[in-house]
Amino acid sequence: MKIFATLTLLLFFSNLATYGQLKRIEKTFDPLEAESHLRFLTANELKGRETGTDELAIAGRYIAEQFRRYGLIPLGDKEGDYLQRVPLVNTTPASNATVDMIGEQFNLANDLLVVTGSNANIEGEFIYLDKIEDYTSKDVEGKVIITVLADNGLRTSTAAIKAAGAMGLIQIYRPGWRYRWPLMINYFKRRKISIGNAEQDDSIFPHLWIRDTEKVYVDRLMNATNAKITIRVEGANADPIKAFNVVGKVEGTDPSLKQQHIVMSAHYDHVGIQNTQDADSIYNGTRDNGIGTTGVINAAKYFGKNPPKRSIIFIALTGEEKGLLGSSYYADNPKIPLEETVFNLNIDNSGYTGTEHITLLDTNRTNIDEMVYQAAEEVGLKVMGDRIPDQNYYERSDQVSFASKG
Repeated sequence: MKIFATLTLLLFFSNLATYGQLKRIEKTFDPLEAESHLRFLTANELKGRETGTDELAIAGRYIAEQFRRYGLIPLGDKEGDYLQRVPLVNTTPASNATVDMIGEQFNLANDLLVVTGSNANIEGEFIYLDKIEDYTSKDVEGKVIITVLADNGLRTSTAAIKAAGAMGLIQIYRPGWRYRWPLMINYFKRRKISIGNAEQDDSIFPHLWIRDTEKVYVDRLMNATNAKITIRVEGANADPIKAFNVVGKVEGTDPSLKQQHIVMSAHYDHVGIQNTQDADSIYNGTRDNGIGTTGVINAAKYFGKNPPKRSIIFIALTGEEKGLLGSSYYADNPKIPLEETVFNLNIDNSGYTGTEHITLLDTNRTNIDEMVYQAAEEVGLKVMGDRIPDQNYYERSDQVSFASKG
């Protein structure tokens, strides 16, 4: 724990590895205080800190008050507070859905899935596109877009497509895609939390998948003389839930460099209470990601007392376990303009491979690798890259929300 917190602080400077700096870190860092943070955040009373629960709100308020205690500048929605509201919707999946087109009817679960969107009743025309990106160069106003499901289908954003005037999106699922249809049925029939506003019509825009087992529908769609389509979605429901990122800032000391901001982040949510045969059903989330959150709190304490040349934004992120929701929302609604943000150091699942080394998931993706190696060497640690890259850990944590913005 002490090694982790020390290294966390060292990552911000290439010249931090000086005797005086290390002594200041040692003087600032209190192992018992850090353990107290960790014990509170992962206590049974917080019931696993699931997104949208009162228990996660308590954890967020606790982090906010640590930021206040250490003198961070509040960057929340309200003056003097650290909480950034993240509007989320808890969606109950549709109980029935059909699509009628090209002389066929597609039915929910059998050959149709509702990816996003609430109840819908649409009658109109469709337009087939070779690639989803082609919507920018085609007349999609008032039409349902149909295209083949690409590898990034699970991350398809419909906001820009809806803004272009389209009435809906259907992607054709074909055999050989990386996730099997029965697995997708199970995934999309569950309640789901997403960014949105249940009181607005944004969630009505239907995003559907249709299974093309025999690979025959694409040719028929491309050559259809009758482009009429009817979409019915029933039984879906969306309820708003409250969630917050916790955001504070330490202003840099250099008149020029303080306009550059480093973001230090960790998600503070976990998966809550799970149905299990074990007596203990609370998933406390110590490693994922109580210890990462504690690292951010420790760093906030140190830099609150020892401001660096550049400014630092500290963010405890919500909704990571629900699909990187807090970081996605912050990247779209930053408290400091992204053009003034030069780097994001995100901590997730600390202690995963032991205390004698650290794992840098984004080796060779940025230009700070040498700084990390130098900092680790100063405290007697080694740096290793991602040992299981096929698990796509880099793409599955909050840093990717910042990376996707450049």
